[in-house]
Amino acid sequence: MLQKIFTTCKYDNKIAVTDGLNDYCFTDLKRLIALEMNFLKSKKQNIVILAGDNFSFIIQFFASLFCNKNVYLVTDRTRLNNIGFEYDLLEGYIKEGNTDFEFKNIDITQPIINFYTSGSSDTPKIIKKSLYNLIREAEDIGKEFCLKDLNLTVVSTTTMCHLFGLTFHLMTPLCNGLVINTRNVSYPENIYTDNTILVSTPTFLSAVPKFEIPFKVSPKYIITAGSKLDEKVFEYLEQESNIIEIYGSTETGVIAHKIHHNDNFELFKNVELKSKENCVEVISDYFYEEKVTINDNIELNDRSLIINNRTDRLFIICEKRVCADELEQYLKNCDFVDNCYITKRNNKLVCLCALSSKGKKYLLENGVASLTKNIKHFISNYSEVIPQKWKYIDQIPMTISGKIDKKLIEHLFDVNLSLPIILDRDLDKNSINYTIFFQNQCNFFRGHFPKFKLVPGVLQLYLAKEFAYAHFGIGLGQGQWKRIKFSNIIKPDSIVNLKLERSDKHVTYEFYSNKKKYSSGAFLCENIFEEVL
Repeated sequence: MLQKIFTTCKYDNKIAVTDGLNDYCFTDLKRLIALEMNFLKSKKQNIVILAGDNFSFIIQFFASLFCNKNVYLVTDRTRLNNIGFEYDLLEGYIKEGNTDFEFKNIDITQPIINFYTSGSSDTPKIIKKSLYNLIREAEDIGKEFCLKDLNLTVVSTTTMCHLFGLTFHLMTPLCNGLVINTRNVSYPENIYTDNTILVSTPTFLSAVPKFEIPFKVSPKYIITAGSKLDEKVFEYLEQESNIIEIYGSTETGVIAHKIHHNDNFELFKNVELKSKENCVEVISDYFYEEKVTINDNIELNDRSLIINNRTDRLFIICEKRVCADELEQYLKNCDFVDNCYITKRNNKLVCLCALSSKGKKYLLENGVASLTKNIKHFISNYSEVIPQKWKYIDQIPMTISGKIDKKLIEHLFDVNLSLPIILDRDLDKNSINYTIFFQNQCNFFRGHFPKFKLVPGVLQLYLAKEFAYAHFGIGLGQGQWKRIKFSNIIKPDSIVNLKLERSDKHVTYEFYSNKKKYSSGAFLCENIFEEVL
């Protein structure tokens, strides 16, 4: 179908894309793609597309493929610093000009799309897919769930630069006659019609029952992947919508699916698994290699499978085998814990703990030491091996694709500094307001005016930098601080707000509370206007 869309007039008058306000038929889409193709003729062979506006992405993506470019998809601007070859970066598309361009049939096995992924080792690597891989996968998904030519519109909470978004928000609707809504869904209230397929992550979906934020109109289908969907969330959502949970990865593409919370996963029809010692081989048409090896612990019964845990989450501590997944599941039963992530650092277990409202209240009234003692006692009833180092936060950090941000979590434990505890956050596209607690035991209070403890000014600058990077994904320009002002001191055991606002050129910060302003300033954003083309 994809070839016919571009090389014939058969689908020209069919609505392909909407942004919620305007509809675009395939004639409109082909005109814009042709304009972009003319622009790309003089560009380098390697094209990098950065996550951003979904409509722009569609134009850039297909123009690059029809120009036989090597396409690299990047979800994080900081990855640009690690690209070791010449490339042109696309961040917009051509809207006006000559559209005299003929779409010709292409060999769909030739165009290569490159994805960046952390993989199980958390070391960035490139995963190759051909256009053929993507089309075969999208067609099989349509057949599996009988989606072809349904009067449905696909919306998403994630980016098309990640394989999950590309597969389900772009390729699947395109290959099955569905309409693509390019406007990102930020809140459940953003869904206004009942003829919708919502493509989303477990992180987003878990907020619906947790914060009692109902969909304005329940989607017809919800497709989710990236990490395991909590069974209680699954059960809650399937009362209103048809839920499809996908098991797979960037390396493998889709592997299996389930449509009820108490079901096992079922393999897609054209996927085969072969059990090997300590691993499983995946065979399908959805990836570039002949086969891909995964390390998950899987029980396979004919075409049905149970996913027990990932072997990279099994640790040996003091000659004892510990499953981090199992410990986390048990710890979430503690009244003080909302969510948690356990990993291994320096041969010891460590735990990042997102506190419940009851946990935050206990922490403020009794201190961190007492809270940690209580949580350790709770988990000791289940396991002899318990985490030795604990850090507390309001929510487990996630990547743009909805996966746990392992790199950031490891950074939090590697920093030889007691960071203040995040109690809450309020955010929108270009700003965020953190509520943070500077507990008395933080190590930066030691030796800094011992008889009159306060939060050092240099630490406030450091925190502004760290929080800006964590939220906006941008670095601090070296030596580019501006308008720094210290108005009042922050004492131990203080709860204050840190507000960060991003503009085109800089990020401003302000530490304040209801009663006073403590400090403020701004810094230029590193690489914001760096010309890459």
